[in-house]
Amino acid sequence: MKNTMRRIPNKKVTKNAKVFGGVLLGAIVLVTLGLGIRLFVIASGSVDGHNLNDATRRAFMANQIVPASRGKIYDINGQVLAENTTVYDMYAVLDKKVARVKDTKTGKYVDGSGHVVDKETTAEKLSKIIDMDQKDILSRLEKNVYQVEFISTKVQASKNLNIDQYKKIQALKLPGINFISRPSRIYPNGNMASHLIGAMSTNEKNGQSQQVGFMGMEAAENTLLAGKNGIKKYDGQVENVQDSRTVKPGNDVYLTLDSSLQNTLETRMDDLLKSTKAKATVGVLMEAKTGRIVAATQRPNFNPNGKTINPDLWANLLDQDPFEPGSTMKGVTLAAAIDSGKWRPNATYPSGTLLIDGKKVVDAFGQDQGTLTYREGFWRSSNVAFARTEQQLGATTWLKYLEKFRFLQPTKSGLNGEDAGHISYDYPIDQANTAYGQGISVTPLQMIQAYSAIANDGKEVKPYFVDKVVNPATGAVLQQGKTDTVAHPIKASTAQQVRKYMIDVVNQETGTAKEFDLRKFGYQIAAKTGTAQISENGQYLQGLSNAIHSVMVLAPEKNPKYIFYMAVKQPKIFPDPTIQITMNKVFQPLMLQALNNSDSAVKSKTTKQTVPNVVGRSIDKATQTLTGAGFRTAVVGNSGQIESQSLLPEQKSLTNQLVVLHAKGNTYLPDMTGWSLTDAQSFAREVGFKLTWSGSGYIVGQTVAKNQLVVDTSQVAVRLKEKK
Repeated sequence: MKNTMRRIPNKKVTKNAKVFGGVLLGAIVLVTLGLGIRLFVIASGSVDGHNLNDATRRAFMANQIVPASRGKIYDINGQVLAENTTVYDMYAVLDKKVARVKDTKTGKYVDGSGHVVDKETTAEKLSKIIDMDQKDILSRLEKNVYQVEFISTKVQASKNLNIDQYKKIQALKLPGINFISRPSRIYPNGNMASHLIGAMSTNEKNGQSQQVGFMGMEAAENTLLAGKNGIKKYDGQVENVQDSRTVKPGNDVYLTLDSSLQNTLETRMDDLLKSTKAKATVGVLMEAKTGRIVAATQRPNFNPNGKTINPDLWANLLDQDPFEPGSTMKGVTLAAAIDSGKWRPNATYPSGTLLIDGKKVVDAFGQDQGTLTYREGFWRSSNVAFARTEQQLGATTWLKYLEKFRFLQPTKSGLNGEDAGHISYDYPIDQANTAYGQGISVTPLQMIQAYSAIANDGKEVKPYFVDKVVNPATGAVLQQGKTDTVAHPIKASTAQQVRKYMIDVVNQETGTAKEFDLRKFGYQIAAKTGTAQISENGQYLQGLSNAIHSVMVLAPEKNPKYIFYMAVKQPKIFPDPTIQITMNKVFQPLMLQALNNSDSAVKSKTTKQTVPNVVGRSIDKATQTLTGAGFRTAVVGNSGQIESQSLLPEQKSLTNQLVVLHAKGNTYLPDMTGWSLTDAQSFAREVGFKLTWSGSGYIVGQTVAKNQLVVDTSQVAVRLKEKK
């Protein structure tokens, strides 16, 4: 039966609920009011008799970090490659109520003068300085927020602004535009040797910006460059000296790079990339006797001054991303055969094709060349000749020589993340393939290290990049780079014979390296070329556009001074049939410049002098002092005393180096005849004018005459030529 009775409300319960609700509401109001009063008191800076501003300041000062300045990176001659600077993050304040600034004339605070007032004008002026168009800037300025930055998923236009951008924006005196400064790193030469010098990232730790090298020498020598932060500890407002720690600035690192040679390599490599559209290229020049790397670069490269670096460009091709070298490996196979008594240069073999377990070894020069001697097989780069040579050696002996030459292990030359390479060696065809550089992967550093044994009569030296580490405060040399002999894989007589056979590769009409001949310049070189197929998914790609083209050169052949190695991966365009004429346009000017430098009686590579301190002297006195000490000078300015000098006082530097002096007044262009490109670039950078150049070597002409006024808007072109 359905219940139809009505519930009668309990009047007593209803009344009690109302009373309870009123009490609860009153309590909430009282608590809220109390909290508000408390917050107001806290905001005033005093609680229970304690001044919070003082307390906050004491807490901050009780353990204050004093950041260490990062050391600089120099080339071997004292040219700056990386140094510290300041960058600025910009933001715009939009809130009219909060933005109050002090009027410098009246001393009063003015409402609104600290926020962006004219948004369209602000957007229009900023668009001319930062990397964002006027429309995008304006859209951000019209947002209803307290403040904005000018960043997007593609660009961070208001981040990491350089000093020039900062000064230009400050000069506009735009209301509401503010900056936060941060320490940063600058690389004066931009893309030059970018993978070797490296790059930085900035990490935030305990509220402090911390610079850390993440590639190249910036990463490899990060501990030495970074120094150690200091700590100031306080008891109250008095520093506790005993418990504080003095800041230790980072050390300066001098690389083995010679900027003059490096610039030549960079310029020529740019030309090669433009003409071939290659997927990648790498080139390196090493002193044969010492192991010093004096020039090295790769393409594609990057500008470390950029706001971001594409991770696809991080790999250093010198010691990472190993590849099959192709026929440049035949020089090592030849050395093993001679050293073990298995080389018969005048014996003959049928060229063209060799079958090993049903698999073909094929000569790239064709199937119709008939019977050849093994000596001719070397200079013509016959795969069949060297597959047969490996069979004569035996797989066990050949593998031992690969290990003696220190393949399949990192060189430990001083860069992080080095790859050891790998080998396919299970079957006879695999073993034969490695004798002509397929089925084994190597790095350029492993290749030049191995060939150093051939250059140095059996003594194999490790490549290295750091010439010295210097304490910037005292000038003391903390570490000195040195030659490290890592192996003696072959006899001296073996190395000498290999170099003789490598002469054939250059001098014979059918030699594969004849395009690299320097005899007309007075130098006999020894060389070996290579063309390696590229393996993808277990299959070799076909065609010259899917190969790695390389050359190894020892110069001069007798008692080699330099080893040069270069590889060009997958060129899309062939300006010449074998690409070697194009590759020679990189090799020839670089090698001639290096040999001319080492042969020159004017420029000594060993004599070093202490740089005098000429700051505070007149221009004439400073010039006389430096000239007397064996240095060259150029002056920015023409009046007053010397305010600064490009080479630090009391440091050791090679004689005949250019020292740029700074004084007051106008700058007049000196006669730059005989200068290296690096010298001219340094001077142009100090003055601020634009420098362009053609050719390589040393300056023989300039478009602006000497003693002509130059300013930051001037344009000067120079022409360079190799010494003969």
